[in-house]
Amino acid sequence: MRLLILTLLPALLFAAEGPVQVGRKLPEVKISEGGVLVPRCKVVNGRMVLESKDLGTRAWSSREMDGRVRTIYHLAARIGIDDVNKPFIDALIAAKLPELLPEGAYKTITILNLADAAWGVGGVARSRLQDSQRDYPHAVHVLDDKGIARAAWQLQPKQSAVIILDRDDTVLFFKEGKLSPMEIGRAIEIIKEQLAKASPHR
Repeated sequence: MRLLILTLLPALLFAAEGPVQVGRKLPEVKISEGGVLVPRCKVVNGRMVLESKDLGTRAWSSREMDGRVRTIYHLAARIGIDDVNKPFIDALIAAKLPELLPEGAYKTITILNLADAAWGVGGVARSRLQDSQRDYPHAVHVLDDKGIARAAWQLQPKQSAVIILDRDDTVLFFKEGKLSPMEIGRAIEIIKEQLAKASPHR
């Protein structure tokens, strides 16, 4: 019996830790109910700008942007949740990362988990994400009506999470909840280190 427990222990520990692990590939997620927001854009002076305020949606896969360095910002549709890691988002904007063009080497992907929305909040949260897409047409915004990503990645409910991926979908940074100033600095440093590597995105 003891031998059996010792044999199973590594697998049990990994299962307890969950599928999002630094140094491992992020499991692919496909979201069809909701999906990625699709703005009508054109490129002006080296950046994407809106041609229309209308937004479409289509099915989305977390593997769509393989070959780019990415930050996945996953948050529940809860009042005040976008304030939890606002300093981190502000730091991403201040870093002036190469994401202003469709083929940019970096992308920020915001996934809104509408399955965690309190009564009456879902519509407001959806509208705010759409407004964010209009404000930042170069960014990627995903509506997750059924909470597919949270379930697949076993993230904490009603919470915010930050996942940084390299060009090959390996997790470089993962934190649920509020990032400290030191963690924010380290996260930005990781992104810049990856972008400085010679390999171009595919």
